[in-house]
Amino acid sequence: MLQCQRQEEILSILEKEKTIHISDLARLLFVSEATVRRDLNTLEKLSLVKRVYGGVMLSKYASSSDLPLSLREHESRPQKELIAARAAGLLHNGATILMDASSTVQHMVPYLREYTDLTVITNSLKIIDQLDGSDVRVLCTGGQLISRNRAFAGSAAVDMVKNIYADYLFFSAQGLSLSGEISDFSEKETDLRRTMITRATQSYFLCDSSKIGQSFLFKVCDSTDLDGVICNIPLPESIRTV
Repeated sequence: MLQCQRQEEILSILEKEKTIHISDLARLLFVSEATVRRDLNTLEKLSLVKRVYGGVMLSKYASSSDLPLSLREHESRPQKELIAARAAGLLHNGATILMDASSTVQHMVPYLREYTDLTVITNSLKIIDQLDGSDVRVLCTGGQLISRNRAFAGSAAVDMVKNIYADYLFFSAQGLSLSGEISDFSEKETDLRRTMITRATQSYFLCDSSKIGQSFLFKVCDSTDLDGVICNIPLPESIRTV
């Protein structure tokens, strides 16, 4: 296959798949990963594709809301780990914790082992897997599985959360506007987060700096509805947190 034909095939695959790992592209095209990377470098210079951790997507779809969890969890990793460490520092032994399925919140899991007698309630399939075999008591919200995000949501998940009580909620979302509105692209996950906020004594939004100034379709809440926003940088003065 000629280089130009291969690059056209890459664009065609991305039009169907939206995002794909480089290894999968190489397999589909019957070429090496090095060859795929050279083609992607050319396409990226033409502003046709955007490289993400381990993969690629078309530039016209290039926003964090389009990334599957498997790619999104690697974005801003150092910042997310710093945020997660600060969030975990708020906990105490014996706490009951609500955790959503966001990639930032998942970085808290290693720190949970520093505490005893914890209960975690989550809609995250990945958090459940990571805590399997630990001393943490784990409850799943149930509901409809959103495969792209490895998350449960929907009315069944909301109904479950309505009947529990938690000391803490830790969640994230795609955007924090400069006026303090927290928003996301997923309607079902937004509904569940709204319910989680009502069932926790203390609620915290975990927000890396890339989300500041961003707004999406569905509003979760205002920053003033929460006990705090934990970010890797100081928040703009326009975003009130109390």
